[in-house]
Amino acid sequence: HLRPGQRACWILRELHGLSYEEIAHVVGESEQTVRGRLFRARRTLMKEMASWR
Repeated sequence: HLRPGQRACWILRELHGLSYEEIAHVVGESEQTVRGRLFRARRTLMKEMASWR
């Protein structure tokens, strides 16, 4: 249920281990935007996975 921008940032960070700076360069956004997208992606994933606990 992640938006495409959030999904891209999350995959680049969590699966590929890129830095915020590297992700910003790849997606063509600022580091601040990347940080915000990652925050929202993580929050969404936590909510979606809460029932797994």
